[in-house]
Amino acid sequence: MLDQLVENLKSATVSEHPDKPLDKTIVSLLTDFVQHLKTDITARPKFEEDDVILFEDDKISIWFCRFHPGTKIPPHNHNMTAIIGVYAGTEGNALYKTDKDERLTCYQINNVHAGEVLCIAPDAIHGVTCLSDHPSEAIHVYLGAITRVERNLYDLEHGEVLPYTEENYENISKTLN
Repeated sequence: MLDQLVENLKSATVSEHPDKPLDKTIVSLLTDFVQHLKTDITARPKFEEDDVILFEDDKISIWFCRFHPGTKIPPHNHNMTAIIGVYAGTEGNALYKTDKDERLTCYQINNVHAGEVLCIAPDAIHGVTCLSDHPSEAIHVYLGAITRVERNLYDLEHGEVLPYTEENYENISKTLN
């Protein structure tokens, strides 16, 4: 089932219909997938790792993401549309805006439950928290090559904007979890 989803998502980037924007097609495909897996536990993909790149090219990146209870992912941007389909647990997605001094303020929280999909704008800044008492599992789709774009992390404790690197991510995450 996951292999078919990945193929359908890849195909959507090639055969975009002018009457239906790509993000709407992705949301529709992801919604069908996560609603099915919400109830059919036996069909859920099994991964050892918490983050797995399922596919990436210049048009689309498809990831499996698992967050453990209480895990907090620091605020960051994607610089491209992100579409998150949750099929187990609950992801809390806090959306932030910056002021003229680049300080962040949370202005909205979207709790994405199993069977739901959230679309995040290319210019959005968000942080993620696993709100459920068991791991959240989701497919994250980015409309571009997420591993090859310059991004930022936001250190709320020190009020700093940092380049998104593994080192910076690990350092900020330690203070949150």
